[in-house]
Amino acid sequence: MTLRRSSSSLSYDLAWAAVRLGVAFVPVILFPSWITWIVAVLLALGVVFLIVAAFMYAYVAACPGCGERVHGLSVKVDCVGHQCPHCKRFVEVEGDKLVLTPPDRASDGPSFGVLLRGSPGELPDICCTCGAPSTRTRALTDTKANVSLDAPVCDNHEPSARLRKAAGRVRLDVASIRFAQALGERDGLALVGSGPYSEAPARVPWISGLGGITLTGLGFVLARQELPFKELFAGIAAGLGAFVLMHFVVGAGFLVRRRIVGD
Repeated sequence: MTLRRSSSSLSYDLAWAAVRLGVAFVPVILFPSWITWIVAVLLALGVVFLIVAAFMYAYVAACPGCGERVHGLSVKVDCVGHQCPHCKRFVEVEGDKLVLTPPDRASDGPSFGVLLRGSPGELPDICCTCGAPSTRTRALTDTKANVSLDAPVCDNHEPSARLRKAAGRVRLDVASIRFAQALGERDGLALVGSGPYSEAPARVPWISGLGGITLTGLGFVLARQELPFKELFAGIAAGLGAFVLMHFVVGAGFLVRRRIVGD
C-alpha cells in the first residue's frame, strides 16, 4: 500500500502536455499575429497546470481493498475522494500509505460523487456535509443540469454539495461519504471519485477534432482571399480552431491515458 512514483504515468502526462503545447502554438506557426499569440498564451497556461499536476499526481499504490493499482495519487495532499477503478471503494493517502476511506469521513469540500438518474426525490436524512442526522434542508439547483433538490443538513452546517454534468450524466458531489453511500445503496446509483483523472469523457470527441481542423482550414482559405484584414480573419479562424481542437486532444488524452496507464 506504499506510494511509489509511476514512471509510466509521468511519461504519458508529459507527452500529453507536449501535444497540447503543440496544438496551442499551431495558430502562431500558421498565421503569426497578435491575436494568435493571445490564443497560444491562453492555451499554454492550461498546459502549465497539466505539467504541475503530472509531477504532483505521479504516484501509484496497491488498493488496500482489492490489491489492484490506483494511479493519480500524491504525497502532497490526502487525496480524499479518490476511488479505486477496480473495486470502486474510496481510498485516501495517510503519510506515504494508501488506506481505505473511513465510513464517517467528511471532507473539506464535495469529494464523493453520486451519478443521478433524473431527480432523486427525497434524500436520506443524513447531513450531506458531515454525515450526522439531518434536521433541515437547503435548496440546491443546477440550471445546466436542469436538476434541483433539497440537500439535507444538520443545524451546524450549510450544504457542502454541488450538482453538475459529467460525461453526459448528472452528478451530485457531497462532502460526506456516509450520505453518498446511503443514497447510492438506496437508489442503486453508482458512486464516483474526484481524482485528477476521473473526468474522462464517455467517448472520443471526434466532432471537436473535425471542427478544429475545419476552422484551421478556413483560416487558410481566408488568407488566400483578396479581403481587407484577411490576416486578422485567418488568425481568428485558426485561433478558434485551436480551442476546439484542444477539446478533442484533452478528451482523447483522458481515454488513451485510461487504456495505457490506468485510472
